[in-house]
Amino acid sequence: MSVINKVLKDLDRRGQQPFSKRAASSAVERRSSHRLALWLLALMLVIVLALVIFWWQSRSENTMTVTESEPAEMPKLQERVEPFIDTAVIEVPAERTSRSEIDSQQSNETEAQDLASVTVPEAGPEKAEPVPEKPVVAAEETENEAQKGGEFSKHAVQLSPAEISAQHIEKAQKAQQQGRLTSAEDHWRKALAVTPENKEVRKKLAALQFGRNKVSQALTTLEAGFKLNPNDFEFRLLSARILEKEARPAAALSLLKQATPDAGAYPEYVQKQALLAQSQGDYKTAADAYQRLLESEPAQGRWYLGKAVAQQEFAPEAAIASYQEALNRIQHRPTLDFIEQQIASLQETEAGEQ
Repeated sequence: MSVINKVLKDLDRRGQQPFSKRAASSAVERRSSHRLALWLLALMLVIVLALVIFWWQSRSENTMTVTESEPAEMPKLQERVEPFIDTAVIEVPAERTSRSEIDSQQSNETEAQDLASVTVPEAGPEKAEPVPEKPVVAAEETENEAQKGGEFSKHAVQLSPAEISAQHIEKAQKAQQQGRLTSAEDHWRKALAVTPENKEVRKKLAALQFGRNKVSQALTTLEAGFKLNPNDFEFRLLSARILEKEARPAAALSLLKQATPDAGAYPEYVQKQALLAQSQGDYKTAADAYQRLLESEPAQGRWYLGKAVAQQEFAPEAAIASYQEALNRIQHRPTLDFIEQQIASLQETEAGEQ
């Protein structure tokens, strides 16, 4: 029993010493952890407070720069424009209302419009001080800035009749290519209205009108052309061709007989007159027209042939002579056979009459 008691006492002693050491160490650890937590909390509070102060200062600086930048620009703009402002054009309001965001936008738009309407007064002889060059450059910069901002000032530019006509000609050609014939005709009319002496525009308009079966309008357009310039026979010839296509050869011949152009300058005109006269039985007019063509081109055998055919109806002897001249100049075999037949026929007729 004594041995057992000694062992138990030894065990109690060994168990108490480590236990007391653990308790002391745990108490120390608890105290140090509480101190560390307090320090960390204090540090976090300081950091948060510093961030709040920094944010507040940066925000106040931004608001100060925004509010101070707006009034700083206005005096510069006024100082630049002041030498050029005409008091009769711009009126300065006596009182200014409180500025809000919407009012500031409206005032800026109004000032930009006023700047666009500013007139630069010319320096008269009475003014001793010349206009400084610096504000002129500033005014150009202000105008460029206004254009970059989307505001433009309209200036009336007076175009010449030729420029206006060129614009309508371009529109007429595009419309005609796209098949918009009504619009094309309208633009041809407007181009001709400002330049009535433009022959090409008049011919284009008349051709379009005739193509759209507006025969009377086409003839009216061409008639205005040769009435505007009686020495220009091209519009008469075009009118005669339209009348001939419309089965009105007598009207076409009557129109051509109203003028006698030079056969060398207008051979087609004289030839059309001769053919129409021959088809209408006016053989003397036809013979005279062929004679005019012979005077301009004496080597052409076809003019002698045409003259001979016309003379055959009222002057057989003169027709034989014209046929002889044509026979010496024409080499086409069927035509030569026809000429020989006509000469033989005329000679037999004369012999029978004798």
